[in-house]
Amino acid sequence: MATERKVHWVPLESNPEVINAMISRLGVSPSFGFNDVWGLDDELLGMVAQPVKAVIFLFPLTDKSESTRAQKVASATNTVSPNVWFMRQTIGNACGTMAVIHALANNQADIPIEGHLAEFFAKTKTLSPEERAELLENDEVIAGTHSEGASGGQTAAPDAEAAIDLHFIAFVNVDGDMYELDGRHAAPINHGVSTDLLKVMYWLDAAGVIKQRIRELDGGSLEFTVLALGPHPNMQF
Repeated sequence: MATERKVHWVPLESNPEVINAMISRLGVSPSFGFNDVWGLDDELLGMVAQPVKAVIFLFPLTDKSESTRAQKVASATNTVSPNVWFMRQTIGNACGTMAVIHALANNQADIPIEGHLAEFFAKTKTLSPEERAELLENDEVIAGTHSEGASGGQTAAPDAEAAIDLHFIAFVNVDGDMYELDGRHAAPINHGVSTDLLKVMYWLDAAGVIKQRIRELDGGSLEFTVLALGPHPNMQF
């Protein structure tokens, strides 16, 4: 169960162009960005620019999927590497930027990050997930960048305190294990050994977990998107 939310942000659209502009303003190298994943079968996954450093999944929250997820979280035997960077979500409707931060924070060794985001990661390196959340609540630069991104999508942005039934989470590979990072929960979820986040070789890989999540959605909803963090779209030839 997520901690009490004191602040609300305008929801972010699952739009790589908008998100890439955001992370560029925050200091992420222009060589890296988020790309659309057009499908989860082998042929379409093979079209995703490699190497994939993280995956973001946007999906609808339903009573059935939330109940199923709560049961899995409660029954999970969870061993989490101390090298996983994780933050609780205490800001309403901030899950898009939370997922982006989780994806980038766990790839600092491979993705050059400077400027304000680098400073934020340095400040929060030794903090608890709750302390990181409190720092984010008071970070005017990240909040302002999120606000610009939320207003720059292709659809009209809802009110900050609107009840949104869509949610972003991130999947990252740390020390050989694949972790699901959702700030609503108390800790990351370790899905086990994974060598390639998008390669559908084992059910433990991100694409396999996402496929299962989609099957859990009420009525087979198609209202979901998948983004992959890797080579920036503008750098691909």
